[in-house]
Amino acid sequence: MAITWKKVAYEDDVITKALLTAKGDLVYASASGTPAALAIGTDDYILRVATDLPAWEAMGAPTAHTLAAHTVPAGAVDFDLQEATDLVVMSAVNEAALPAVAGTVAVGQLCFATGELTLHVCTASE
Repeated sequence: MAITWKKVAYEDDVITKALLTAKGDLVYASASGTPAALAIGTDDYILRVATDLPAWEAMGAPTAHTLAAHTVPAGAVDFDLQEATDLVVMSAVNEAALPAVAGTVAVGQLCFATGELTLHVCTASE
């Protein structure tokens, strides 16, 4: 059988359980090599950093969120077989105004001509 040695850690060299006084307490470094505990926060508070130290704060009201606030996807978007609700397809004033510039339209792209109330699908794009 092989011989195994384990180093014994002395209390002065480790963070002890005594630092944690309540369920949910967090351990952090209040300074280099100085452990400290942060008491669990209030329900619905979030953890943030304030002057290089963790702190709890109330969550602010949610801000408006729109898809236009994000970058355009670089590939196909998987809807995972879910239906799109309130989907509006690209539109043009009439058939003559349908997009015709190569590289700006993809095969399968839809466009609705509002003047004629007709739906169009791109079947070739060079």
